[in-house]
Amino acid sequence: MHHIAQKILSLGKVSLCSLLLVACGDGGPTQTQKKKVAGTQSSDGTGLELMDPKDDVMAEGTSGASRPAGSSVKATPPTKAAAAAAAAAANKGRWSVIIATFGDGDHVAKANAFRLRLISEYPELSAAMVRRIGKGSALVSGRFEASDDPAAQSELKRVKAIVREGKKPFAGAMLMRTSSNDVNTAPKPHDLRSLRAKFPNVRPLFTLQIAAWSTFGDKGMDYGAMREAAEVQCEQLRAKGHEAWFLHDDDSDTSIVAVGHFDRRAYDTKSTLFSPEVEEMMRAFPANMVNGEPLLIPADPRNPKGKTKAQPCRLVEVPAL
Repeated sequence: MHHIAQKILSLGKVSLCSLLLVACGDGGPTQTQKKKVAGTQSSDGTGLELMDPKDDVMAEGTSGASRPAGSSVKATPPTKAAAAAAAAAANKGRWSVIIATFGDGDHVAKANAFRLRLISEYPELSAAMVRRIGKGSALVSGRFEASDDPAAQSELKRVKAIVREGKKPFAGAMLMRTSSNDVNTAPKPHDLRSLRAKFPNVRPLFTLQIAAWSTFGDKGMDYGAMREAAEVQCEQLRAKGHEAWFLHDDDSDTSIVAVGHFDRRAYDTKSTLFSPEVEEMMRAFPANMVNGEPLLIPADPRNPKGKTKAQPCRLVEVPAL
């Protein structure tokens, strides 16, 4: 698994899931975003004294921990038919012609309102739709598997050629990769975003990442199958009584699986000790699994070519919506 670790560390583009994957280690909890979101407390304890007690998710007598398990669960690989269907679904719509972008807090509402005004004036763009792009929304035209798809190039040319009063208002349109999830579509059951939606004011909100499924930039690997494997593993864990979640990141072709949810009491920054509930879960899931296998790291960081050990799992912060 050394080659997997090297691929993880060599990824030049930092994204949510790649941060989650790299961060699993021996220390305390880690943030799931490279940039701190305004208004939130960081996982190093800053601002935690401002937490409103009513936001606690680990009330007395309850726990965010799952039921104990004997070992980590390895997901059953999806069937070829299921993998092919998942691949088609994942790849569809990952490239679109960008007409306008919106990045404010209410970007979804603004994008939808703009769409209504746009199609009333430009009927030729009546098929335009709102899609996720980065942390905002975009009004886009078309859904294509690649930027060099002839159909994508044809649509780009068509949009840029639209003329009104002797001018081309969309001459600056471009092809860009968008999320495979429509902004107006509710997350699937057990999507990690549902957990954040359930506890919008809990800062920080943690979960324990136990697995990652990724192509690591290898074009020969099928990310659709990776997405399917993460969801299959999540359902298998749920069937065994665990509170399991999955999260897809199309930008890095990575999906993660996590279990449980915890508030600020999960980790004491002064003593560097985890709560009993977190320790119990870490015993149940002792290794971070990558594409169904334990991720091996040097047992002694000073001797990278020496003996190896399975990388332990670690708390990660549930990202803001």
